[in-house]
Amino acid sequence: MTSHPRESAVFYRVPDDEYPTMVRASGFHLWDSSGKQYLDLSSGISATAGIGQGRPEIAEAMANQARTLSFVHNSRVTNDQQELLAERLTALAPEGVGKVMFTSGGSEANELSIRIARQYHLARGEWERTRIVTLSPSYHGATVGALSMTGRWDINRAYDPHLMPTVKVPAPISFRGPFAGLEGEALAERAAAAVDSAIEATGPHTVSAVMVEPVSPSAGMAVPPASYWPKVREVCDRHGTLLITDEIVTGAGRTGEFLGMDHYGVVADLCNLAKGLSGGYVPLGATLVRNEIVDEIAVNSRRMAEVHTFSGAPISCAVGVAVLDAIVREGLVEQAAKRGDFLRTLLEDELGDLSFVGEIRGIGLMQMVEYVRSRDSREKFPPESDVAASLSAAMYERGVVLNTLGSPSALVGDCTVFFPALTIGESDLEQGVSVLRQVLEEQHGRW
Repeated sequence: MTSHPRESAVFYRVPDDEYPTMVRASGFHLWDSSGKQYLDLSSGISATAGIGQGRPEIAEAMANQARTLSFVHNSRVTNDQQELLAERLTALAPEGVGKVMFTSGGSEANELSIRIARQYHLARGEWERTRIVTLSPSYHGATVGALSMTGRWDINRAYDPHLMPTVKVPAPISFRGPFAGLEGEALAERAAAAVDSAIEATGPHTVSAVMVEPVSPSAGMAVPPASYWPKVREVCDRHGTLLITDEIVTGAGRTGEFLGMDHYGVVADLCNLAKGLSGGYVPLGATLVRNEIVDEIAVNSRRMAEVHTFSGAPISCAVGVAVLDAIVREGLVEQAAKRGDFLRTLLEDELGDLSFVGEIRGIGLMQMVEYVRSRDSREKFPPESDVAASLSAAMYERGVVLNTLGSPSALVGDCTVFFPALTIGESDLEQGVSVLRQVLEEQHGRW
């Protein structure tokens, strides 16, 4: 069955689109109401179902907790699953990160980290530190505060009158834009200097935090040079500014390390997780906090800001514990690294000869293919070509679910995005890339 918005009571994101009705999932396969099977290379279409769907032990953890203690608000009491999940997370986090606050998802976690940063500075008597620096392009969520941090004009321009003023700095992208053609140390130096200059221009005494994604899908999955994040960390330290990492997509093992920043040896002051943390089984987010931040607030403020209704909810936390246990028990972080290398090589071998493939980028099991009119000029396809939408529709037709990105900014063109489950097999990746090759050969002439 396909649902049409005019016939459904659901208010869909795209009012005139038709939506296949998904009724069942197992591992990394989906089935719609007509019985059609899909190979899901997007982890539930949002990089979320990282350990695969339909796992009995996760369902059992949910059911057991629902029978035992389904809900208490954590403003006055705690619960054993919240305590256990916090222990699991801090054990996997870098040294010096010893506390966790929970939310219902990524947007909430990103906003919570901004509030914690504010309370930290207030506790230190730094009342003027209110400004946030973020990168562009970037994506930090759909709530008003998270949209304010987002560096994508295609998403937040409609809401601009309602958004908080933030400082945007170009992301470290070498394919096009202000850093075009730069690589390695030269790119790291220039891009980190841009962050430094933005803080200086804003007034260091007014900047609360720099919020970043270690590797951003909105930035075309451009992987920063090895020295870039250490340089940004040094800039933040020099100016007394906190570093907040949005690991909503990169966290929970997707990059081949538990946290994306682990590749760089950088420890954030505040680190936000969601998506893969719950594997898509429940809404769940978390903000990991360095001990120094907690100590400053505990001594001088003695109270954190208000939390959300479902912060630390027992059922959600029970699922989080079961998901993390599966990730560790099955070695899925290490597997993501190996499968990511396999996928990258596969994409380069199968698609690298196509003249309209501009670049293949990514890390671990988050890989992206960007399409261009000319590889030499790196010119993007015009919007009327509708490259991303046409590719997505054609892949669905052939039973493969892939994310696409339709030129989100001046720096990134139309892309196909791979976010497969950490449990994906090599033969499944081969199948998906083979179908993509066929679709590209068929569709290219229409662009």
